[in-house]
Amino acid sequence: MDVMGRWEVSVPGARLCRTVALVALVAAVAAACESGEKQIEPAETFHWVAQPVAFSPPPKQWERQGDNGGGMLGVRFILTGGGGQCISVAAYHLLAERDRQAALQRLIARRDSLSGPDFLTELSRVRARTDDPISAQEAVAARQINAAIDRAMAHHLADLSQFVVLDLEAASQAASSYEPTLEEILPRIRLQPERMNEPERWRIGYERDTTIAGYPAFASDDTLFTPERPLLYHEIYWVVRRAAFKATYQGTSENLRAFHQLVDSIQFPEVTDAASQ
Repeated sequence: MDVMGRWEVSVPGARLCRTVALVALVAAVAAACESGEKQIEPAETFHWVAQPVAFSPPPKQWERQGDNGGGMLGVRFILTGGGGQCISVAAYHLLAERDRQAALQRLIARRDSLSGPDFLTELSRVRARTDDPISAQEAVAARQINAAIDRAMAHHLADLSQFVVLDLEAASQAASSYEPTLEEILPRIRLQPERMNEPERWRIGYERDTTIAGYPAFASDDTLFTPERPLLYHEIYWVVRRAAFKATYQGTSENLRAFHQLVDSIQFPEVTDAASQ
């Protein structure tokens, strides 16, 4: 008989103990995996701007609240009893409102149903903003849009409807000629301590360009110093189909997994495929 056989015979209870321990270990791992799976909530789709975003919210101990401030619209999840720990996902709706493409397409579709005064009112509403342009390319597109709208107004007052159609199409083409990029928008939306009320509380850490949810992203792992303790402050930024988004984690390393799970679940559905929220 070999050495292992002699050991099992000479110590008959050891083999049984090892087997029981192995079974217990497998059961514990399975239970942990099952528990982790239960922590992932069903995915939800949010329509804060024209481009939807979908993700699985964190577990129930993260209390949900609306997030509407600083030009953003989104949702915030605050950890119950977590001392200020939170996860948020939001869209920059003020930036989305600068895009005139969808508004112009709606006006083109409704043009025949609008009376003369109503049409002029709608024309004025689809004018592009020219203050504080995001880039030189956006400024050019905005001027072209507004010039086409001016022509549409003049042709409408002159009862030249065939030219009004051409003017609106020209405005729509100008709007579609420009699409903001992450590189252009990032300086406006990323964390910059000097812009904060208490800049000394912020430390910029590891920054990187990456790809998350299938789209280019910028991620930053920073630190927020609170009176109680330092907290991780992680941010991820995207620009997807003319819309800018941000996911943020503020908390301790022990709860960072909930943020990673949420980020891993993020998707940006095609607009035509997204159900309304």
